[in-house]
Amino acid sequence: MQRWLCLAILVLLFSGCSWGKYSISKQEYQSRVQVLGVLPVLIDRAGALEHPQKEALYDLLTRSVLGKHEILVERLRKKKGYFDVRVLPGSTDLIALSLLSGEESRDEDGRPRGYLFNPESVAELTQRNVVDALLVVVFSGAQVEETRRSRTLLETLKTRYNDILATAVVIDRDGQVLWRLTDLDSYRVLMLQYPDFDEAYYNQTDLVQVKNISWFGIEKALEARPSDREQIGLPETYDKLFDRIVSGISPSLFD
Repeated sequence: MQRWLCLAILVLLFSGCSWGKYSISKQEYQSRVQVLGVLPVLIDRAGALEHPQKEALYDLLTRSVLGKHEILVERLRKKKGYFDVRVLPGSTDLIALSLLSGEESRDEDGRPRGYLFNPESVAELTQRNVVDALLVVVFSGAQVEETRRSRTLLETLKTRYNDILATAVVIDRDGQVLWRLTDLDSYRVLMLQYPDFDEAYYNQTDLVQVKNISWFGIEKALEARPSDREQIGLPETYDKLFDRIVSGISPSLFD
């Protein structure tokens, strides 16, 4: 009995939480993807977003993602799940223009399902960098329908809110998606709006206004550091996103 209990504990410790979905078996994935190339984080400027400073927001994100994929590569290398994980150079904007040929239809709630990829660009990137597959992370605007609560958790408002969401996929040399972090698994990088329950309360009305988070608040959210993690140099939103990606595409002892 004690042996089985110890084994169960070991399984929980080593397996952890895995994010995303594979389109092939994990065993086939591990045999096909020995060398993984990680692209700079891309910004989809054509995403569904309503914001008074939309272009400035995309510019801010472009500056924010600069060099962040290098830290993602370091984390993947530490897992020792690949023969090699390579940092791929290039301009975020130029790669997005050449690689992303379109977007898959979004879920009814507005969450992104992923992208269509230019096969010529995929072939050129994989051949030039001598990799088996590409890890593509994209930030895009989204109008997501969901229920949000007040600070007291007593009031709720269900409507569409503007957010910045991240998706991630691993594609092979032919552009086939081998693993995806999309749909419900897509990660909210930035919350751009909030329901102002306090205003409704003090104005004695049931009409709750949805307001934009200030530019100062957006910048602070992008820069916020986790207080309980060793990677103090990485903002919290990237820290959590990269953790999900690494847990999703790194092999587990009991896979």
